Amino acid sequence: MSNREVPTLTIRGPECLDTLGPLWLALFDHHHSIGAASLPEIDRSESWPRRRRIYEDLFQKPDTFAVIVEQDSRPVGYAMCHMQDYPDDTWQTTDRIGIIETLSLLPEARGQGAGTELMDVAEAELQRRGAGTMMTAVMEGNDQARDFYLRRGMTPTVTYLMRLGPRPA
Repeated sequence: MSNREVPTLTIRGPECLDTLGPLWLALFDHHHSIGAASLPEIDRSESWPRRRRIYEDLFQKPDTFAVIVEQDSRPVGYAMCHMQDYPDDTWQTTDRIGIIETLSLLPEARGQGAGTELMDVAEAELQRRGAGTMMTAVMEGNDQARDFYLRRGMTPTVTYLMRLGPRPA
């Protein structure tokens, strides 16, 4: 039996940004470990400043929030969430779509149910704010995350393709 305290989950606003850096870098490292979709990566030291700018922009929109999970009074993961305020142009979605922008857990918190708890709280809060459709993205090669979302009833819909540099001749 573990002496760990029960995880706590809290919904936070932009004041939590400083907390998210090390948790984001855990996801960056995970992406690196699975091959980062076989593209050249930026230096690790550049990753959080870039991601932080994305989150700062998201927090300018209403209905953006982060769910932080703490274990033993230490942040071990988060879900960054926001809303898309228009329906999809192909599928029959609701007018408001809840976006799970990021879900990250420290390696030692994975496989213990924290991701499920994060998603449960994130989806419930997005639904409370009017989302009837949920959407997220998974990096190519991140099969465990993909399987996690599939188990939650999500369906693959779009594959993004990327090329770095000019089109080959």
